[in-house]
Amino acid sequence: MTNTTSYPIPVLGGGVPGNSDVASRWEVKDITVETMTEDVPIRMRVCCDDPDLKKLLDAGDVAIKARWDCPSTFSSGYLDLSKIQPHADGATYESSIDQRMICNWVTVSIFVVACRNIPGFHWERQHPDYGDAAFDVSAGDLLAVPQQFSFIPEKLYDPQRPPLNSIFNIVRDNSRKEGIRTELGQDQIEVQCGKDLFDNLQLWTSARLQLMSVVFPALIDAIGYMQENEALGENGDLSMKWCSTLRELIQSAGLKTDKRPLELAQKLLRQPIDGFLDEYTNQIKGQ
Repeated sequence: MTNTTSYPIPVLGGGVPGNSDVASRWEVKDITVETMTEDVPIRMRVCCDDPDLKKLLDAGDVAIKARWDCPSTFSSGYLDLSKIQPHADGATYESSIDQRMICNWVTVSIFVVACRNIPGFHWERQHPDYGDAAFDVSAGDLLAVPQQFSFIPEKLYDPQRPPLNSIFNIVRDNSRKEGIRTELGQDQIEVQCGKDLFDNLQLWTSARLQLMSVVFPALIDAIGYMQENEALGENGDLSMKWCSTLRELIQSAGLKTDKRPLELAQKLLRQPIDGFLDEYTNQIKGQ
């Protein structure tokens, strides 16, 4: 059967191999990311041979968009894509991310979104199960399953102006077989992952998985330390730069530092457990 659970209409990349929603190619390849620069350039080739998508793109009814997410800095945003090379089956796009906004794993999602309402839309190559059915597409609807890739940037750091939000540094601890521990440094919180855990995380493209399994518990630990030392008054040690950053993040989110660490961490990370389970459930439904 085709994929009718995750999306209200048949979409490019939906269904399963050999039994797709739409019998057209949809993939992202030839990805290059240059690091050690002030702005991190990203280049990708978006491939799709569907004639209906081409018509929609040419008419401005839909657009190819890309969104990035960096759990370590609690930052995300849309890439400003520029088409630099057209191809018979799509185009090559490029964009960039300010290196001060990212640290450790960054995940980029590429998708097709409707820019306006498209009543009575019909894919010429849609699965026979749909017959001649037409669909009312609303502005904001996705017409393709998001394609994802992840990378870890090598960053330039100005010692006089370190990145404001980069408070975590996730590293591989070869002396540990499992689990994580935190080392509260002066500038950053080093999250030391067991070697198997670290290696396994690199096999996943989901930034939300790393957010839930590594950043979330480390953030709870950091908030707990900060609260304990705030309670000590003059005897507490809050001299670390990451403490100032964390306090600023809490205040900018409209939260109070006296809330329990678990509650604060969940709100700062926008409910990481729910987010990962929603993402994983949608992937399962789309298979």
